[in-house]
Amino acid sequence: MIKYVYEIDYPLGEKRKYLEWVRSIADILQAPAELKRLASYDNVFSATPHRVVEFTFDSLEDAARYFSRKEISLIFQSDLPAHGTNIGIKVLALRGDYSKDAVAQQASAGQDQS
Repeated sequence: MIKYVYEIDYPLGEKRKYLEWVRSIADILQAPAELKRLASYDNVFSATPHRVVEFTFDSLEDAARYFSRKEISLIFQSDLPAHGTNIGIKVLALRGDYSKDAVAQQASAGQDQS
């Protein structure tokens, strides 16, 4: 699983305008089949980043197809910079080393060696 994590600040005094814009593009962002999940978060402490948006895909190939779509590319290359500031992007791959199953397997393996 691959996550693209966008960190975005609202321009000073323009949070409402940003949220109106997001509502206007939500259907476009959610429509492509490559996207498995889309979630957004506001920073509880009103610190930077003000908003974090996660796009989840099964693979890097799916993410590349999604972001290369003309309608999606237009949003991120021209619309987002007009509605947000201090935009940062992280690309993350899910690992299982913190999952309960992985911890249980390690504990079981350690007991077998005793």
